[in-house]
Amino acid sequence: MFPKLKFTEAQINEYYARVTPDMVRASLTASRGSFFDLLNLLSPEAAKEEYRAALRETATKARRRYYGKTVSIFAPLYISNTCVNSCRYCDFNIHHHAERKILTLEEIDLECAAIRRHGIDSLLIVAGEDPKHMTVDFLCEVGRRLKNQFSCLALEVAPQDEDAYRKLFEAGFESLICFQETYDQELYKYLHPAGPKSVYDYRVWTQLRAGKAGFRTLGIAFLLGLAPWRTEAASLGAHAFYLMKECYESKIQFAFPRITPVSGGFTPEHPVDETDLEQMMLAFRIIFPESGMTVSTRESPAFRDMIVQSAADNMSAGSRVTPGGYAVLADRDVAQFTLNDSRDPADIYAAIRANHQEVVFKNWDRRI
Repeated sequence: MFPKLKFTEAQINEYYARVTPDMVRASLTASRGSFFDLLNLLSPEAAKEEYRAALRETATKARRRYYGKTVSIFAPLYISNTCVNSCRYCDFNIHHHAERKILTLEEIDLECAAIRRHGIDSLLIVAGEDPKHMTVDFLCEVGRRLKNQFSCLALEVAPQDEDAYRKLFEAGFESLICFQETYDQELYKYLHPAGPKSVYDYRVWTQLRAGKAGFRTLGIAFLLGLAPWRTEAASLGAHAFYLMKECYESKIQFAFPRITPVSGGFTPEHPVDETDLEQMMLAFRIIFPESGMTVSTRESPAFRDMIVQSAADNMSAGSRVTPGGYAVLADRDVAQFTLNDSRDPADIYAAIRANHQEVVFKNWDRRI
């Protein structure tokens, strides 16, 4: 469980089992949702079909109140797939024998030009955990090179200390994403047997360090399928409430990535279906109405088009999860996960507009 959560997994599960219809209905109409309101909406009781329409309606109202009918678009840019970790569920695993690639600055420019041709103005820089090559100085150079090309630069790389995050923020990165993978500390040890990522505490306080360093958006998530989703979601909620208090000038951004097939053959012990995923996203939208929410390309086109109407406000378009995937293209590159939405950006934009929503490429300006 999240370290600041004062309840055990057993206590959380006991609470879920005690949730009544009245508790669900009260949480659906609460003016300001609490941690226990979140649990009520995540509970098996709230999963019953009789509440599904109410969850969608309440979440849709919350989404429209803060985001209208807009859908923000971004693209991930993988600049490296080298990694020194041994995560059992990831194709970047150091023991996985596959072609590895680190983009040069010139190749990054080519990739960015290809992304910009689709109108995309928000970029997420992604890299494997490789301290020898993905240094803070190199990442800062990437940030300075790209900050005038994109209105928003986000970062999903190895966790850094607070001083490093200050340098990265000054270089142009303003949003951070770091998946905890699982909040279960014993399971975390098993899934991360070696490498810097094996240190649970350093990873779980990543967003706190970034928030103190000035990052304006703090992305949090767990990897769905590694552990029972309801207990993980309770920890995710507790993590969010904690960050909202400690980093009150930053915005929280949720993601709900499900494990998709990898070449190593890892099979999740606790698979999450679309019905469970929808309940979770609706519940978080209701309780955290101002927070951002991203829907992954791991999901089907139909699910993505549906959930951006009721819960998510942010999605990628035309994603490539290999270094060089947009323009350089090394045929033997390894992807981190399997994409289930491989539509061209234009098709995604058309689907959004067909649902009477507006595609947004830029929704803010940097302070001069």
